[in-house]
Amino acid sequence: MSDWTNPDVTPVGGAAGARADQSRPAPLSGGEDPFGSRPSRRSPGWVRVILGVLLVVASIALIVVGIGKTVESGSGIESDAVARGEVRESVEQTRAVTFVVPPGERRDYTVYLLLTGRDGFENRRDLTVRDTACVAELPDGVQTRFRGARQGASTTIGKASSVGHFSAQPGRVAVVCAYTQGTRSSRRIRPETAAYVVTPGTPGAMGLGIAMIVGGATVLIGAGFLIAWGMRRRKTV
Repeated sequence: MSDWTNPDVTPVGGAAGARADQSRPAPLSGGEDPFGSRPSRRSPGWVRVILGVLLVVASIALIVVGIGKTVESGSGIESDAVARGEVRESVEQTRAVTFVVPPGERRDYTVYLLLTGRDGFENRRDLTVRDTACVAELPDGVQTRFRGARQGASTTIGKASSVGHFSAQPGRVAVVCAYTQGTRSSRRIRPETAAYVVTPGTPGAMGLGIAMIVGGATVLIGAGFLIAWGMRRRKTV
C-alpha cells in the first residue's frame, strides 16, 4: 500500500510500523471516579432511630400503667361487689341476691363468674360463661335478661369472667343467675355450681387496662421495626 500523500488530512495513529503508545493515565487517589463522581458512603437514619426510641419509652409507660389498672380492676371486682351468689342448674335451685342502688342517676352493674382451679381453664371457663344466664329485676319491676353467650363486650381478669351487665335506677334490685340447658359437652365440663358477684361498672371499663397493655405492646413492636429501619445505613453520595 502506498504512503499517505494528502497534506490536508492527518492520518489516525502513528506511522506505519510505529510502536503503539503503552502509556495510560495514572489512577486517581482515594478511589475517585475519573469522570468526576465522588465515592459513596452510608449513614444511618437518625430521625427514625430517635423517633423509635421515644416510642419505646412511651409504649413501656403505657404497658406499666395498663398493668396497674388491670391489677386494680381485678381486685376491685370482688372488693367493690354489692352482691354475691351461686349459679346452679336451674332458677328454682338458685337463690336471688339483692342490693340497693344509691340515690341519684342510673348506674351500671356487671355480673362476674369467679372460676378458680380447673374451672378457670380456658375451655372450661368459656363453656361455663356461655351456659350462664341471669335475670335482674329492677326497682320498677322491669326484668332485664342477659347471657354469657351474647355479650357485647366480655372481660376476663384473673379468675373473674363477665356474664353481662345492666343498668338500674335507684332502689332495690334482685339478681338471679342459673345455667341454661347448654350442650351435652358443656353439661359434662361445667362445674356443678359457680360463684358470682355483682359489681358496679361495665366490662368495657374493666378491660381498659388490658387494652392499654395490648396497645403498648403493639407500639413497642412497631418502634423496634422503626429503630431497625433507621439503623440500616442509607447510601449517600
